Amino acid sequence: MNTFKVQFFSPDNQISFNRVISLSVNGLEGELMVLAHHSPYLIYLLPGVITVKMSSRKEEKVVVDNGVLEVAGNSCSIVTSQVQVFDCAVHDEELCKSKRINMQLNYLSQ
Repeated sequence: MNTFKVQFFSPDNQISFNRVISLSVNGLEGELMVLAHHSPYLIYLLPGVITVKMSSRKEEKVVVDNGVLEVAGNSCSIVTSQVQVFDCAVHDEELCKSKRINMQLNYLSQ
């Protein structure tokens, strides 16, 4: 099974995942799914939840603020101002979606 490495970086936290099958993110251009051996890519991320699917069939969700995603050399790096593993007791996925939609509308209206 083809896998890749994903790393999240923020000023106060770093999270890494090995053996990732897919990564689903939301950027200004819309939704993007990254798979192993994806071509080099750079995208501006909106605040929200990123879904990380691993080869163990486990799925993790990570909450990020604005950031940048770079795909290069069968690995993915995400640099953001805040990053946390999703916790349903703390985070509201619908609120994250609403914040992302408002940012997109503000960007497009400029």
